[in-house]
Amino acid sequence: MLNNPTNLQQQVARGDQVTFDSDEGYQAGVVTDLRRDVGNGQLHAWVELDHQWPGMFRAVPLSAIVSSRPALPVAA
Repeated sequence: MLNNPTNLQQQVARGDQVTFDSDEGYQAGVVTDLRRDVGNGQLHAWVELDHQWPGMFRAVPLSAIVSSRPALPVAA
């Protein structure tokens, strides 16, 4: 779980449902990974988009994430 540098109250982790602002408007999806950009080192959430084909990902800077909902616990 990592803190968003622009809002330390908001935390993002794998499996979280997030909403983010993009050039195409607000979009939603599930965080599958957190990776750093090779060029500038900025942290991005790899989001599998809702209502898209399976496997469609988008690298979203943490500063663009508007809201996040924690992942549900996995039943044992």
